[in-house]
Amino acid sequence: MTRTRTRRLAGWTTALVLLCATAAAPASAQWPPDSIVNLRVLSKDLPLDSLVGIMAGFTRALGVRCSTCHVGEESQQLAEYDFASDEKAMKRTARTMLEMVEAINGRHLASLEARREPPVRVECFTCHRGAREPRKLQDVLVAAWDAGGVDSVITSYHGLRERNYGRAVFSFDEVALADVSTVLETRDRIEDAARVDSLNVEMNPTSAFARRLHVQRALLVAYMQSDTSGGRLFDRLAAEYGPGPFAEPLLRQLGSTLTRRGLRSAAIDVLQRNIARYPDSPGAHAALAEAFASAGNIAQAIRHYERVLVLSPENANAAERLRELRRQDESGR
Repeated sequence: MTRTRTRRLAGWTTALVLLCATAAAPASAQWPPDSIVNLRVLSKDLPLDSLVGIMAGFTRALGVRCSTCHVGEESQQLAEYDFASDEKAMKRTARTMLEMVEAINGRHLASLEARREPPVRVECFTCHRGAREPRKLQDVLVAAWDAGGVDSVITSYHGLRERNYGRAVFSFDEVALADVSTVLETRDRIEDAARVDSLNVEMNPTSAFARRLHVQRALLVAYMQSDTSGGRLFDRLAAEYGPGPFAEPLLRQLGSTLTRRGLRSAAIDVLQRNIARYPDSPGAHAALAEAFASAGNIAQAIRHYERVLVLSPENANAAERLRELRRQDESGR
């Protein structure tokens, strides 16, 4: 073995050997070894320095160490590792992953009708991005919520961001936290979703998307407490965020959500604020009319549907709904 090659291999001794192929190294063996044994997926003719280089790439792609897959301890010298052993399940799993990568590159991508040059190839880093498990940030945070609630989400997010910001492991833009808050909303944990939205605004202060979600869910939580709380928060957020998150369709959607939850007076408050901002919107008046109808105030519902037809004379749905409300009003007298 040449001195140059010896130095190169010695420089790789800190690289953790992952996945499937291994060099035989019983406890009393040397490092690097003179031969390779127990290769199952990689070519048995692979040169030793190429093998070690591949393994070093695996460690960077997954952010792990040799003992993840091989029998040995971090405190040991590499010569003391039993690299040939198949004892660890992670090593067996890694072989399957290598076979999957080979199938994707060698069969599926290779069979595409047209490919650019140089052709795209899937590598470990393509999915793992430096993490042992190739999970999205939102999946990790939802698991944190399952384990410990919203406080665990917030603590986990800050810890992950401190360790990984600027690396490829996770994307810390507004989308991940928005996905988490949406999952919590589908589980009817609106208060927790609103807290995640607040964190999203804190961490992504220029994101209109994050502000919009925060307005929707924070106002819903506040109106669920009381109309007064909702109104105060509405005014504060409107002054802080400006008109962007208070677009007419978004306020209409919030009013509809409050109505579905049986919070009729809260829905009317939101939709009246919507009318004040967008007095010439047929949709805003129609939404308010339905909120009044749901609350039993037929006279006000008729009034706002009449306004819809002034603004949109060809609106057949509004005309039919107005006729229904007038018949209902007459029968109730």
